[in-house]
Amino acid sequence: ETLFYIAAFVALIVDIILYSIYPVFNSGTTSIGGLTVFYVYQLIMLVVSSLLFLAVSLIFKYWR
Repeated sequence: ETLFYIAAFVALIVDIILYSIYPVFNSGTTSIGGLTVFYVYQLIMLVVSSLLFLAVSLIFKYWR
């Protein structure tokens, strides 16, 4: 049980670090698919964060 909390904490720290660099992409000049890179990065991070926490949950659900 303690290992689960450690893994969740590490996933949270990784998520915070990845989200903290996203103001770097706050420029309106470049775009991907009609959206600025700032918003594309937000969408990508939403998927990455969900998969990261899902992986932690599934690993510990089936590891027991």
